[in-house]
Amino acid sequence: MEQAEVIRFAGDIAIDTAEVISANGFSQNVTAQVAGIEIYEDMFSPFITGVIGIRDSQDLTNLFPFVGEEYINLSIHTPTFEGRDKVIKDQFYIYKVTNRIQTNTRSTVYELHFFSREALVDVNKKISKSYQGKISDIANTLLTDKYAGLETIKPVLIEETINSTKFISNYWSPVTSLNYILDRAKNAKGNPSYLFFENRRGFNFISTKTLYNQDIVQTFIQDENLRDFRSDGSSMRNIEKEYKRIIDINVPTVFDYLDNIISGKFGSKQISYDLVTKKYKVNTYNMFESFENDDHLNKFASASQNVVSRSSALVLRATDHWGSYNGIIDATNSASSQHRISIMKQLESTIVEITVPGRTDYTVGDKIYMDITKLEQITKKDIDITDKILSGNYIISAIHHNITRDSHECKLELIKDTFLMDLDKDGT
Repeated sequence: MEQAEVIRFAGDIAIDTAEVISANGFSQNVTAQVAGIEIYEDMFSPFITGVIGIRDSQDLTNLFPFVGEEYINLSIHTPTFEGRDKVIKDQFYIYKVTNRIQTNTRSTVYELHFFSREALVDVNKKISKSYQGKISDIANTLLTDKYAGLETIKPVLIEETINSTKFISNYWSPVTSLNYILDRAKNAKGNPSYLFFENRRGFNFISTKTLYNQDIVQTFIQDENLRDFRSDGSSMRNIEKEYKRIIDINVPTVFDYLDNIISGKFGSKQISYDLVTKKYKVNTYNMFESFENDDHLNKFASASQNVVSRSSALVLRATDHWGSYNGIIDATNSASSQHRISIMKQLESTIVEITVPGRTDYTVGDKIYMDITKLEQITKKDIDITDKILSGNYIISAIHHNITRDSHECKLELIKDTFLMDLDKDGT
């Protein structure tokens, strides 16, 4: 990147490199042929995926040829942004070519679909192996091991767990095994709230505690202001403010009371049976009993104490395995499954989709603040005009980077578990 590089507007983008590498090592720079790039990150999906639109007048599909054995090196950055945390730069595997259309006798357009190299390892590897030990240590093995893992060389962020487990991978892929231990992992506070996902910084095996306690990377606002003004009345662009501006906002579902009830957000009942001891137990879970000990994005619960809910709305059945393994009393997740179900459902209490000017430093798992103004008529007596239901701290749960040769937009899915409003006091 040149030192004299200047950002022209919010959403400016620089496509540095798009280089295709064939299985035999032949490489071709296709940066000039790129029509557009879409990159997808999802906190509830293990790998980054994407699509590149190509305008081809060199017959690259036969030159390589494209047969499903190619890689692509991508480097994209927001002008003036430097460093790994601010540049989308990686090597991906091209797994599919679609929508090839001949536009004239010498030119075609088509789409290259790609995903992380580790996804290729995962679909090709099935593990028959037993694992025992601290869950965070097992996660590290499943991510990095050459023979029984994803073989990643990317940075790995693993939050240490307090519990151990033992299990047998019955010809499971590494991701299947990671998802298995994910349901059993507990953080330092004993909360079963772990997530596994890839973002631009690498792979993450962390609990909501890590997500919630991080710094805010951006504040997004909804307003109509397009310019700042100088003292002489002339206007000037403020790119920093433009990056904070929400272009479009959508709330797919404001709330779904029935889904919250039957999914176990507010509470549940579990009947578990141990075949060895010939004993069964019934455990009733209530969201409000553990609320203070859990970590949260904002201060107040997304439901009042008066919510109409009964634990019997969701009845779970589980099997305990007492003494199945030496040194492990019970390797199942029956003791924590109800708590985890509630935490994961609370995390989706509010889901908002916004479109904002794109930046290459945004990635899933980041914490942002959204400042939304009330829609009701505002008078001089109004001291606080904040919409306390929609405003607050959020986690970016999904990103769709939409990149053309001239601009970059990000569609962000934001989720939060709590409100700025105390529904037991402030609700009408």
